[in-house]
Amino acid sequence: MSLLDVLKTPAARVPRRPEGAAEIIDLPAPDEVVIPLEYPERILFKPLVQAGEEVAENQVIARSELGNCLHASIGGKIREIRTIWSARGHHVPAIVIEKGTPPVLAPEETLARCGLDLASASRLDLLKCGGVISPWTLPGREHSEDEPADYPELRHLVVKAYHQEPTIFNWELLLQENVGEFREAARKVTEIAAQARLWLLVSRRIEPWARETFGDLMEVVGVSDDFRNRIERIVVPRLVGEDIPNTQPYGSRGVGVISVENALAGMRALSGKPFTRKTVTIHGDAMARPVTVRAPLGTRIRDILASQGLDAPEGGRILVGGPMMGSAQYTDETPLTKLEHGIYLMSADKLPSEVNLTCINCGRCTRACPVNLQVHMIGRCVEYDQLADARARHPEACNECGLCAFVCPSHRPLVQLVRMAKKYGG
Repeated sequence: MSLLDVLKTPAARVPRRPEGAAEIIDLPAPDEVVIPLEYPERILFKPLVQAGEEVAENQVIARSELGNCLHASIGGKIREIRTIWSARGHHVPAIVIEKGTPPVLAPEETLARCGLDLASASRLDLLKCGGVISPWTLPGREHSEDEPADYPELRHLVVKAYHQEPTIFNWELLLQENVGEFREAARKVTEIAAQARLWLLVSRRIEPWARETFGDLMEVVGVSDDFRNRIERIVVPRLVGEDIPNTQPYGSRGVGVISVENALAGMRALSGKPFTRKTVTIHGDAMARPVTVRAPLGTRIRDILASQGLDAPEGGRILVGGPMMGSAQYTDETPLTKLEHGIYLMSADKLPSEVNLTCINCGRCTRACPVNLQVHMIGRCVEYDQLADARARHPEACNECGLCAFVCPSHRPLVQLVRMAKKYGG
């Protein structure tokens, strides 16, 4: 890092939003997919298949205790169920499917295997069978499977057509490519939750178009290109006028927040079509512009990159996510799940030569923090095992946006230190 780089203000050093590709590229099925049975830190899906069994595309292969389903994204044979490294660095079980020639299940057959009939099934059961409703409703270090019906009446529904990472474009492109279907989804929501106020969050670049196209159905709000003003856990509470702590799910305050992708998947699930294909934006330091692709769930990063003639950067890192909040990957064998929206290729020359140096008390991390945490003090308390003192500085308010670590001249792992304070601080 040069002296000039150190002297720059934090805002000047945050990556700016690039120009993205204009369309989504559909990828063919890979030779195999790897479908994890987990959500961060907890296994909630139980397999319904075993090694050697033939499965059809769209077949339910795992189910949670409350009936939320995972499906085979390709047809073929279950080669094995083994542990893998997930995108968040956890060792978890996964179902490996080798591509074969079994037929694709029709929506009626997919529902029948869930014990449902399209004409009589409730919307909630259809969404669960379609793999759309996430069973994980609590943020932070605890994840549990709750029934959506247990939440208060929905007063606000916020649909995200932007991603807080400046390099991820998949939701924006999905909105532009599925205008009619998304309008129908908005009408369905109005029928189901007439009392809810509907919001659509879009990047300012497409705000005029979005207002003209969807303004009769919902309130369209443009979101800044400035990363600090794109962080979801800050944007949403301000939008709906609710103080929602990071430790509480939106639903507990009568607020629903979903992506355009999940909204469209929900519409399809109501007709029996499961969520089996995922969009993801690829970008990197050596790429002229981002590219967004759509691939079967469980496709490995290696296969996604190869489809675009890309390789893992030599000496660099593969991040799942973007340059600000992405997670560095141990291997390019990591599979794509419903929770991964971007792949960022960081070149070797962007990596610091030395990391985790001593804090120099510059205060840059604290000045950059959008929620005004004493990040440097939390980090130092954790380092010296003063976890109670770290906890007293409210690490649970951290959005894990990565601004603190991004601006730190000593390249300290500040986000990881704050996470430790959250987890072990009592």
